[in-house]
Amino acid sequence: MVLTGYSIAPGIRIIPGGAAHLTDQNVLVVADMHLGAEAALEYEGLSLPRVQTAKIAEYMDGVIEAVSPSKVIVAGDLKHNFSRNLVQEWREVERFVKSLSGKASLEVVKGNHDNYLGIMLREYGVPLRTETTVSDIRILHGHRGRLEGGMTVIGHIHPSLRLRDRTGASVKSPCFLFSEKRRVLVLPALSIVAYGVDVIGQPSSDSMSPLLAESGLSDFVPILFSDEKPLKFPTVGELRAVRD
Repeated sequence: MVLTGYSIAPGIRIIPGGAAHLTDQNVLVVADMHLGAEAALEYEGLSLPRVQTAKIAEYMDGVIEAVSPSKVIVAGDLKHNFSRNLVQEWREVERFVKSLSGKASLEVVKGNHDNYLGIMLREYGVPLRTETTVSDIRILHGHRGRLEGGMTVIGHIHPSLRLRDRTGASVKSPCFLFSEKRRVLVLPALSIVAYGVDVIGQPSSDSMSPLLAESGLSDFVPILFSDEKPLKFPTVGELRAVRD
């Protein structure tokens, strides 16, 4: 499997499907898997097939085969439920950790959904951090804290674009967001259940991360892939102006 991806800045290449490849140290960064989301939704009366983990595992297997990373970093929200560890979460976190055994080391940055995750990870010796750094690239979830001037990779927002054709039909696709000025890359969610927020149609996405709330997302460029070819759009602010 060959993945060319798209270089957005020195040492950072984004890959179709949602991963970022930090090339200097050969590290993969992904975010917002929300393992166990189906079980959490069942408690709210919504029944969904439990296929998310299998889809994520298929994607990760393909990317790891293509890149052969030294490490995988999950930039927050590996699990879904806020208040406790559900049985499905235990099983799926265990499955994910074991799937990387012998392929790459694993490090997890704590997200706002990752309460009690440390109990799960401790058994496998996987570190759980508030943030981490790779070759001067700062990696955190994005639900708290502030920017410090260097290159930063976050998740948390679950960015997506709703694309419409002339007939009015639409499709919502997860996308990367990148601001060269602020040196921030926002990763799309790997979750297929917690799919994403339309950053054009929902201006409330500006305030989802305190790191970005002061200036919002207007200067961010959405990037998605079609047949592994990167599609760069005008900035979020420009797209919102056209939509209005």
